[in-house]
Amino acid sequence: LATEGATIRMEPTGKINVYVNGGSSGNSIETTVVQLTADALGADIDDVATIQGDTAITPYGAGTQGSRSAPMTAGAVNEAGSQLREKIVALAAHHLKVAETQVELAFSVASVRDEPDRSVSFGELAYLAYYSPQLLPPGMSANLEATARFNSTNPIHWSNATHACTCEVDVATGKVTLLRYIVSEDVGPMINPSVVEGQIAGGTVQGIGGALMEDMVYDDDGNPLATTFVDYLLPTATEVPPIEFGHVEIPGPGPGGYKGAGEGGAIGSTPAVINAINDALAPLGVTVTRLPASPASVAALLERGKR
Repeated sequence: LATEGATIRMEPTGKINVYVNGGSSGNSIETTVVQLTADALGADIDDVATIQGDTAITPYGAGTQGSRSAPMTAGAVNEAGSQLREKIVALAAHHLKVAETQVELAFSVASVRDEPDRSVSFGELAYLAYYSPQLLPPGMSANLEATARFNSTNPIHWSNATHACTCEVDVATGKVTLLRYIVSEDVGPMINPSVVEGQIAGGTVQGIGGALMEDMVYDDDGNPLATTFVDYLLPTATEVPPIEFGHVEIPGPGPGGYKGAGEGGAIGSTPAVINAINDALAPLGVTVTRLPASPASVAALLERGKR
């Protein structure tokens, strides 16, 4: 899993910028990092922005792969956020003249517990730190920034899933039609359900494409014959039924219990589809053993079975 870093900075306006390696490849790191940072600091989500993948300014990270983005980035954001939160609480407690234990942070405002009318905004606190350092508590640094690097002690932070689908096979043409598709995935606590379902659906459709359509064909000299999407087929909404989700949220071993959901769709879908096809063809004594199960290949298998 390597390590992952995060830098969180409160700007003079009170707005928050979080810097992560990221490298989002459609898995919406830019969305989940903002949510995680807002939660860690008690900031209004509209006050948080993220900068990712800029090697000139972001901490080094190992990239998007291996279902690591959510748990590893969450760990780094959690550690950096905890450090910056302590600074914000200490500054607010001094300004409001209460103990740090009496300070609550929510929606970019620090308020006194049980006395919500006594409050100070993040913008006001940031202005103090940047422009009126003489008003800070004795010995407090004016730095409203924290950097942390997360190193997990557990090698497994990914989700697991069970796929089930039904299909029918046209024995005359060999065409496979998927009728129903269900994925039940233990994704851990979901930071953003829409992002999680998008990853599961995208991975599932990718696996369906591998099972039914995608075929990299070469001639005898090794030249690729499927060089455009006219020849190399990809699944569309017309080939994929609505995907039904069944979420299981068992926390993982890392901060927040988050798990990486990138692979739970792609890995289970291809064997689920092929198993369904073979179940349908079993009465005819035919078994698909090579991908993709295209209409032509299924029809050829059925023809050989008849002979």
